[in-house]
Amino acid sequence: MDLGITTVSTGGSDQSWLASRHGLDNGQPRTLDISKFTAGTHYNASTKVIPSGVALGIVTATQLAGPFDATATDGRAVLDSYLIAPEPIGRTDGTLSSSVIAGALVHGLIHQNRLPVVAQRTTVEDAETTGVFSYQD
Repeated sequence: MDLGITTVSTGGSDQSWLASRHGLDNGQPRTLDISKFTAGTHYNASTKVIPSGVALGIVTATQLAGPFDATATDGRAVLDSYLIAPEPIGRTDGTLSSSVIAGALVHGLIHQNRLPVVAQRTTVEDAETTGVFSYQD
């Protein structure tokens, strides 16, 4: 885990996936396993930022969060939470961090058709979950 202090500007945050602010004040920390995220699918390859709204699952063996995947066999098939804010994962030397701590929404109202990962839009509503989510689309 990187413990150095880095200042990064991620630009504006598209939080249109949130149907309300409900649950934002009760966000929980999650440590993201960056090796589970794919450039171009889960984060912008040039800016190295994971967008707000990526659905997360917990890898059973490590208890680290990765992108929710309904077909995963490592624990990520259970929806745990949603990334609240954009999360920079690049280091100043251009490499990726191995893990980062981020804020996660564990209950709330979601517009699943506005989630940033297209593949997650059709699977989250019927997923087994450890959180409490209502979908508004």
